[in-house]
Amino acid sequence: MRTTLDIDDELLQALLARHPGVSKRAAVERAISEYLSTDAAARTRALRGRLPVDDTSEELRRVDRRT
Repeated sequence: MRTTLDIDDELLQALLARHPGVSKRAAVERAISEYLSTDAAARTRALRGRLPVDDTSEELRRVDRRT
């Protein structure tokens, strides 16, 4: 998808300094990807303790030993 962005020059230069030799496009795509990955991990951690989890590991080990 082609998109035109107005990005602060200093911000873009700081990003490019962290990824030398990478194109602007690749640097921005990597930054977005890393942000989404970090955000997904943070959202998952935020769910800690909110979802009921049945620990069936012992039962599964018993089934594995039988086969």
